[in-house]
Amino acid sequence: MTRTRNQNIAATLFVLTLLTFTFSQLVINSILSPLGVELQSLNREKNYLIEENRSMEEQIAKTNSITVIKQLANKELNISSANERTIIYIEDSSIIAERQ
Repeated sequence: MTRTRNQNIAATLFVLTLLTFTFSQLVINSILSPLGVELQSLNREKNYLIEENRSMEEQIAKTNSITVIKQLANKELNISSANERTIIYIEDSSIIAERQ
């Protein structure tokens, strides 16, 4: 009789443990599932922004070229480099600049 009772207690404990484990897994999955969906959405947005950043870096690299800037200035702004100014530096300590 005690052997049967011990087996019933062991079986009851096993079933309770199994039910507790199953219930805890369901609760954890219900909490993590929306977070997983949000994480996937944020990862897609991150990948999109990385690609957008690469594209912008390429655009910046193209427009940082001095020849490209000169061409844009000539075509779009009608600024010609034909009348470029020349700057001459004179190193002479006896020359003093004065305001007029």
